[in-house]
Amino acid sequence: MTLTLGSWTPGALRLALKPGTAFAGRVEYQSPPGTPAPWPTGVTAWLRLSVRGSSFERIWNATITDAVMSWLVDPDDVDQIPLNAWAEVWLQYPSAPAFVWMEGPIQTGCVGGGFGYIAAVPLPDSGAVAVPVPGLAGPPGSGDGSSVTVSGAAGTALSGHQAVVRQADGAFVYADNTNPDHLGLPIGITSGAAASGDQVQVVMFGELTEPSWTWAPGPIFLGAGGALTQSVPDSGFLAQLAAATGATTVFVDRSPSVALT
Repeated sequence: MTLTLGSWTPGALRLALKPGTAFAGRVEYQSPPGTPAPWPTGVTAWLRLSVRGSSFERIWNATITDAVMSWLVDPDDVDQIPLNAWAEVWLQYPSAPAFVWMEGPIQTGCVGGGFGYIAAVPLPDSGAVAVPVPGLAGPPGSGDGSSVTVSGAAGTALSGHQAVVRQADGAFVYADNTNPDHLGLPIGITSGAAASGDQVQVVMFGELTEPSWTWAPGPIFLGAGGALTQSVPDSGFLAQLAAATGATTVFVDRSPSVALT
């Protein structure tokens, strides 16, 4: 596919930020696809984070080393980004105007961080792509690379397959879409029940199966008191936590919350 500067349409950007956690985003230049190659000499890039209709703006400059374009942003800087921010990746080649390469809304919570899509690189006739590559090592998950499961103490008696958030003291309690304090927090789903003070396993991202479920294929939202529902709430805030892929199986992947009026 031939791509010409000046007529480039920005691609979809998936930028995931977890409050209180450093952001590490890395993409590898491949030309042809499958073969890492150095980024073109002199190219620069940055992330622009803004809130439409306001003066808020943050610029995170990229570091480019050989084939890898990367960002490493401190937790304090991540915490300054509002939930309703819009993200743009800008590129600039030597002797050419800067332009928006990819764009999309901020995603929050424990989801696949960084850049979630393979993106074409706008160089005429290059056939190059940019591919997400692993960032800095994080805490261990489920071990198979297809899901993220965390554990912690239950702050109260918890049922299995309910939505939970981690409190400031590290204990998990039921998430609630009527509690504004939960609007921007990572929200997961318990994989089993736990008594108060016992360890509980919480699926933050990936597939989860429960034989007693009877979901219809489609989105699953947070309700009150840890409930999972396929009815869109009419008050509090809207947070899609998962999507049902069958009657008894869901894929957990929290989307940004939307405050309801």
